[in-house]
Amino acid sequence: MKVKPPYNVSSLSAAAAADALDHLDTVRANADSIRGERRKLAGRLSELKQVRTVFESQANFLLVRVDDARRIYRDLAEAGVIVRYRGDEPLCEECLRITVGRPADNDRLIEALKKLSP
Repeated sequence: MKVKPPYNVSSLSAAAAADALDHLDTVRANADSIRGERRKLAGRLSELKQVRTVFESQANFLLVRVDDARRIYRDLAEAGVIVRYRGDEPLCEECLRITVGRPADNDRLIEALKKLSP
């Protein structure tokens, strides 16, 4: 364990990463798409009553502080929308980690959140 890298990378993941280097235009286009969706999703989340804060992000996810994160996490899961509860992490009280998805996935998340009472 003293010489183990912090994150394991499977041989399939390593092969996919090496292949991606041969298709940088596609990788860049995908990254641009994710950044655009992240911007749109952050704006839409900010408009919801139960959302207190959408933290700035440079990743493929948003950290969002909401009213009653545990209940929203559970209600979204029951609706088939998966997010990650982060309320037990230091400085992340009442927070959810929301992965930026495809436009249809993000629409489904927003619609599910709108149906939940604040």
